Amino acid sequence: MTFFLDLFADCMASSSKGRSSKKNQGTTVQRLKLSDILPSQRSHTNIRSETLNANGQVIQTQIPAEIPSPLQKKRRITTGNPASEQRLNDLLQFALVNGEHLPTVKVDDTTKLTPESLDHHLNDFRKRQRRYATSDRPFLEWVPFQSEYLAELIRDKGRGDSPLEQCWKCGGDEVPLYRCVSGCFSSGLVCEECCRLEHLDRPLDLIEKWNGQYFERVWLQQLGISVHFGHAFESICPLPRIIKDFTVIHTNGIHCVTGVFCNCMNRSIAGEWRQQLLRRRWFPATHLQPETAVTFEVLNHFHILTLQGKVTTYDYYAGLEKLYDNIGTVKKIDRYKAFSRMIREWRGLKMLKRGGRGNDTTRDPGDTQLGKLAVECIACPRPNENLPSDWENEPPQTRFKYWLYLAEDACFRLKRRLVSSLEADPGIGTGSSYFVEDNAFRDYIAQCNEQTEMSTCTGLSAVNHANTKFSRGYATTGVGLAVCARHELVQKNGVVDLQKGERYCNMDYSFGSILKGIDPRITIVQSYNIVCQWSKNLYQRMKELPSQVAASLLERQIYFAIPKLHIHGHNLSCQLSFSLNWLWGVGRTDGEGVERNWAHMGPVATSTRDMGPGNRHEVLDDHFGHWNWRGICRLGELLLKRYDEALEEREIHGKALEQFRAERLDDAEQWEGLITVWELELIKAPKDRTAVNPYQSSKSGMSEHEVRLALAKDEEVEAAAGAVSLHDVGPSAFISQMIDIEDSMRSVKLELSKRKSDTALQQTNAIQQRTKLVRSIAKIRSMQAVYIPAAIQRVTDSEGSADTNTEDIPLVFPLDLSEAEQASGCRAGLLLIEQKLHESQLSTSLDRLRNNLHIKSRLLTYRNTNVVHQARVTKSQALLARTQRQIDLSAKRYRTAWNALAKIVGGERNVAWRFLHDRDVCMMWEEPPQGNLRKRIGKRRREEEQEEQEQEWQKEQERINAQRLRAACGEGKQRLSWIWMACGNGELEDEDVLEEGIRVEFCKAHARAKRWEEEVVLIEEEMHRCLVLLEVRAQVWDNRTDFTGPRAEGTDSIQREGVAAYAASQAHGIALGSSGEGIENDELVDEGNVQADDEEEEEGEFDEDIPGIDDFDD
Repeated sequence: MTFFLDLFADCMASSSKGRSSKKNQGTTVQRLKLSDILPSQRSHTNIRSETLNANGQVIQTQIPAEIPSPLQKKRRITTGNPASEQRLNDLLQFALVNGEHLPTVKVDDTTKLTPESLDHHLNDFRKRQRRYATSDRPFLEWVPFQSEYLAELIRDKGRGDSPLEQCWKCGGDEVPLYRCVSGCFSSGLVCEECCRLEHLDRPLDLIEKWNGQYFERVWLQQLGISVHFGHAFESICPLPRIIKDFTVIHTNGIHCVTGVFCNCMNRSIAGEWRQQLLRRRWFPATHLQPETAVTFEVLNHFHILTLQGKVTTYDYYAGLEKLYDNIGTVKKIDRYKAFSRMIREWRGLKMLKRGGRGNDTTRDPGDTQLGKLAVECIACPRPNENLPSDWENEPPQTRFKYWLYLAEDACFRLKRRLVSSLEADPGIGTGSSYFVEDNAFRDYIAQCNEQTEMSTCTGLSAVNHANTKFSRGYATTGVGLAVCARHELVQKNGVVDLQKGERYCNMDYSFGSILKGIDPRITIVQSYNIVCQWSKNLYQRMKELPSQVAASLLERQIYFAIPKLHIHGHNLSCQLSFSLNWLWGVGRTDGEGVERNWAHMGPVATSTRDMGPGNRHEVLDDHFGHWNWRGICRLGELLLKRYDEALEEREIHGKALEQFRAERLDDAEQWEGLITVWELELIKAPKDRTAVNPYQSSKSGMSEHEVRLALAKDEEVEAAAGAVSLHDVGPSAFISQMIDIEDSMRSVKLELSKRKSDTALQQTNAIQQRTKLVRSIAKIRSMQAVYIPAAIQRVTDSEGSADTNTEDIPLVFPLDLSEAEQASGCRAGLLLIEQKLHESQLSTSLDRLRNNLHIKSRLLTYRNTNVVHQARVTKSQALLARTQRQIDLSAKRYRTAWNALAKIVGGERNVAWRFLHDRDVCMMWEEPPQGNLRKRIGKRRREEEQEEQEQEWQKEQERINAQRLRAACGEGKQRLSWIWMACGNGELEDEDVLEEGIRVEFCKAHARAKRWEEEVVLIEEEMHRCLVLLEVRAQVWDNRTDFTGPRAEGTDSIQREGVAAYAASQAHGIALGSSGEGIENDELVDEGNVQADDEEEEEGEFDEDIPGIDDFDD
């Protein structure tokens, strides 16, 4: 709208002759709000005028003006030119529709608006318009044309506009009846001879013939086309082997062609029949006398679809059959088993090819070493590859950037039924990539007994059901693996099958196999959702593993942690001992990356559950490799995104910590010392730690969670005694969920009440919050129908209007019912459960209220002492506003619980807790405002735009004046609010408890700041390692271009050229990634610090089998 408003203001300036001054020829920009121009009840408004004086300074003035209305017949403002006025009307209507996209145009005061100038600006904007209806609503814009599109589809079923009497291609007299519907662009009809000649080198195109009424399918084989192998193009073998019904599977269906193979003396050059097919990019179904083949194109097509979309072999082949015959009238050519076998062979060959095995002249592909075909993470630390030569001399405070972060977990979706066997389907190359070597693993598992260690932590079903086989008829119940926790790539030789539950023996084998490939000098951070139990006797169990994977953990430094999401299901002691938030050196690692891999692999279970053991391993290895490859491809963008976020958050939390430290300067050094001592002991087991946990605060009384746990245990006892359960959710959990929803409704209501004006983003957030509440309430209603049917009846009878906000919808607790309703429509015992939960709410809310008030007191003291600049005051005001919101929430929560409790126990006098008045919500030595003090201060002055800031400032002035009044009256006149007395019984809350709360908050703020600082350091190092390792791997592929060695004997120049070409293409592709685009600049690459094993490369020993990039052609 700015464009229109500027022009409109210029019209006003041009029509008011007395308003312009010849002395001042500066540029004037006059702006109006759209609401001021549209019809309104107000008749006047103010125009803000910005004028540049001779010194270039901006002078703002407010000019009163009548509001022009485009709906009036006679306009108040004219341009002095009827034609210009009409253009202005057109411009107004255009602006009302497209105003938000109009550009900004400044017009000088002396400019005379003419019809031509208005047309110029209007047309200029239309040319520059960014959005069009076709881009905003493309489908709806297309709908009117669907009849036209349908007509063209029907038109295509006829012969079209091509000549019907003679062939347009050769000009002959033969009637043209044929057309190609595959790859040929021309849709014109041609004669039979032209069709045959055009498709001599396109034998798999689909051809249609006009039979006089419609087109019918014909095969190129019927036109006399044969496919020749072993000889150059147009060269015919004098002694061929002819197969008349050779079946070929292509992307457009299943074809039957005549295959002509070389069988003469040239066969020594042309190769065996299978080689003749492969050299024409057809993959044979058998290696002896092939009569079926699959094109490379269809193999690649399926391979990409199954990796990306998890398309099964059966569904893909069935789709090809439908392309061949979608009616079922043609005799079916069943090649499904052959197609499945060729897909499996193709998958393995591609893995060998990308692993460099085809370029290895010393070892046969069958001798591939364990894990050498895996796609490994390029950002994780690897000594002698992407670490500096002196990395071990790094100072202790920054040595964490060379740590390796792992996350382990199991998935029970990837099952396998009791089909086939190891003898029938042993698998080829199992252990060469992600799965462990199968034979040694199965021998070890067969010797393992049932797991006897019991869980000492709640909610760990993985431990409690470790010996349970969840489903009958399954040979494998799931898969366990580990990924690098920061980049989520599956670790080589780290995937194991599960025979029952998530037993330690399976996961121990995986962990030991991974450690075999990691330098013992690298410190490891191991994340696992049951690590609190799994790590207890891990050191002893690792010694008992087979020699192939046995590892001594005494020579390694390993930190154990629980992923950030799973940790909420653990005991408080586990949350304090294994939290990634308090573990130094981990940055912002969350440990949940392995779960994202399961989301990717879950759909594969549909096809792998019925496979043999070997085939299943190969398929899963293939999908794990694809996951890793895509992870590497997006690593540059991911690291850059994380880096930008880390820089911003580091600054935010760093400033917050400095402000907190300055506020408690005397205690900060001591508290940071506690953190340092605690971090040094994190390498020990929790039972061996003696340092004080700085993040732990003592609690008095039972919290809400403890009360809920006690109620849940009571329900467990009742269930064991044979009590009937009415719902999957127990009674205590049901009431707890209602209380949680009530808290959410209270939070939403408080947040919305603080807003003075809603932006589009704020309205969107409000809608999303209310939608979430609606879904939660719907779930509660379904449970109320079981536990409190009277509540459903009451809701139905007193259903509010459609305008009722979601946060105002009554939930109807048991206490809200009458005695009669409770007797007939409420489960017995619910009211007692609600009473216990409300009592715990009072204790928890009071603790939160006191902590937040204490924090507010410290913030105010710091601000009044150190903050004097207006900008700093504004920033501190925002921090105070956030703290005040938490205070208001805690107070409202306390009052709601108190009122509910009073109703349950039969009156206010029966409540042991005090009621919380507004005057009680104050800091420890803050006196509530007195009546005479208000007169001295005067009435509060506030404007609508600064209401919250004025209120906060007023409260601060009242507090200061109240302190002065107390000082004048004497210390004996001071009064302490009851909230600072334990449970309101008159005893003063221990000051040490309050200080402990502040200490915990400071330590958490310290941890947040430090984790973001570490995140920046880690990402910078990861960027550097990516570039360095890509350079190393590009050099390795460069060295593979020379195909000389034992396996090169007997090969021809064509084979050697292919080997060199593939290696060169891989080196080039990897080198493109090492250029640093999207990862980091070239300054991070320090090739002088890279240690390369040149001796092995010179000798041709490829112990470091580095997989290549995805091929562009196959």
